[in-house]
Amino acid sequence: LPSRVGPDELRANFAAYVKLLPFRDHGPSLSPFNALMALNDLRTLRSRMDFTSRNTLRIAEYLAGHPAVESVQYPGLTNAVGHEIASHYMFLADGEDDYGQPVNRYGQLLSFTVAGGAAAARSVFDNLQMIWRATDLGRIKSVATIPAISTHQQQGEVGRTLANVPGNLIRLSVGGEHPSDIMADLDQAFVRQLRRRPDTVRMAQSAASV
Repeated sequence: LPSRVGPDELRANFAAYVKLLPFRDHGPSLSPFNALMALNDLRTLRSRMDFTSRNTLRIAEYLAGHPAVESVQYPGLTNAVGHEIASHYMFLADGEDDYGQPVNRYGQLLSFTVAGGAAAARSVFDNLQMIWRATDLGRIKSVATIPAISTHQQQGEVGRTLANVPGNLIRLSVGGEHPSDIMADLDQAFVRQLRRRPDTVRMAQSAASV
């Protein structure tokens, strides 16, 4: 779809330009129904953030202790980079009403790196069953993606290295499912990946026995 106005990229291919630049950076225009659904979601935003944030912390702690995980990035973990400043600013709105005092809530987004490199991360990702594999965030259902092959693919290897987005990084937006169900899905995905790596299987079994 050529265009007679705009920059050279827009003139060459209007559809590709809109898809790769404005829509990627700002999001497409909402239909009336989607706008209505977004407004409805806002009515329960505070309670959902409280619930999903608490669940995300549990899942981050689970991942931090898993032998198939190299690292976990979540500001709610006490050893996370930025935990101190996050604890200074990230509070549940009007948390005093429910808890009698201000309470920290660190959001529903975390990321983790899988031991074994990009291929291992892709295997774990492909083995997910309940967790939705997509690039969007903030849904009531849990959503995972590999940024290196999706949201950050256009940055190139050099750009991803500068942004600290390795190929074995999985981003997880925790939804409203019970945390035990989310961890069970992650666990079965790890187990299926570990079966492909006997050395890691022995490491996992040793850690479990301890």
